Amino acid sequence: MVASSRASAVREGRRERRSRELREHIYRTARALFLEHGFENTTVEATFFNHFQSKAAVLQAMTAEVFEHLEALVGEQLGRDASAQDRISAFAAHVAEQIHEVPRLAHDVLLGLMQMGMRSGEVAPHLARLRDPFVAMLREGQARGEVRKDLDAIILAEVVIGALNAAVTGWLGDSDYPLRDRLHEIAAFMGEAISAVPRT
Repeated sequence: MVASSRASAVREGRRERRSRELREHIYRTARALFLEHGFENTTVEATFFNHFQSKAAVLQAMTAEVFEHLEALVGEQLGRDASAQDRISAFAAHVAEQIHEVPRLAHDVLLGLMQMGMRSGEVAPHLARLRDPFVAMLREGQARGEVRKDLDAIILAEVVIGALNAAVTGWLGDSDYPLRDRLHEIAAFMGEAISAVPRT
C-alpha cells in the first residue's frame, strides 16, 4: 500500500513537472510570436487554452517580467556611484533603447500595464513599484547635497516618474511620437528641476 502511494506521488510529481515545463514552453513561444508579429496578429491553437485562459493571460504574465525588469533597472542605477541626475538619465536611456528594440511588443505590454491600473482603480502598478527605489535614489542625492531639499524625496520621485510616464503614455497614443528623444529630454529637464536650490 505504501509503495503504491509512493508510485502515485512520483507519477503526480512527473505529471505536474511536465505540465509546468509545457506551460513555460508555450509561454516562451507565445512571447516570441508576440515579438515577431505583435499581440493582435498572433493566433493560438486550441491546446494553448489548456495552459492559459487567453492570449491576454500570457500578456499579463509578461507584465510581471516588466515589473521585475524596471525594478532591476532602477536598482542597477542605485548601485552606481553617480549623481541622482545621471542615474535618472541612465534609467531613461535604458528604457528608451529597450522600447526601441521591440516597439510592437513593448506597446502591447505597456498598454496592458496601464490598463491593469485602470481596471483596479488604483495607481498603475508599474508606477507604484518604481516609487520606493526612486525615493531612495533622491534621498541619497539630498544627503549628498545634489538634490533640492525644499521638497520631500517622495514628491520629487512622483514628479520624475510622472514625467517619464507621460512620455510613454504619449507614445502609446501616437505611434509617431518621438519617444526616445522625449525620454532623454524629460530626464535632462528633471535633472535640472531636482537640482539643489542655490542658497541665497
